[in-house]
Amino acid sequence: MAKATVKVLNFLTRVRRSRCRPGELLVLLASCLQCSECKCKIVNDVAECARCGRCKMKDLLELVDRYGCRCMVTTGGRLALQVAKSGEVAAIVAVACEKELREGMMGVFPKPTLGVINLQPHGPCKDTDVDLDELERAIKRFLE
Repeated sequence: MAKATVKVLNFLTRVRRSRCRPGELLVLLASCLQCSECKCKIVNDVAECARCGRCKMKDLLELVDRYGCRCMVTTGGRLALQVAKSGEVAAIVAVACEKELREGMMGVFPKPTLGVINLQPHGPCKDTDVDLDELERAIKRFLE
């Protein structure tokens, strides 16, 4: 059910063809994308990442930097919702599990949001992964 809801909400956003400047696009990343054994735990500020390459976070942050978007790593929905609802954010691309995406996307609706469902090769909430190409397509959809 959660996956279907994310797909429907993504479809509604695509149909609206919303556009924004890079500084108005917020990329929200689930903290489970970071290596669970990393000593540099990212808590909201992506500058805390050592970008060592042990996990996908280095590649994700380089992608976000390349497009000049705002980025936040979050452990839960409450803080992410607060930031996402701010007037400075015109659109959102979020990477998380289906359940978190569904709740977050519904929480900020009608703000344009695209959800990218993370991959869970080690099970939920630990050392997750994401398709970088899919994330880049979502970012470009708002910026082009």
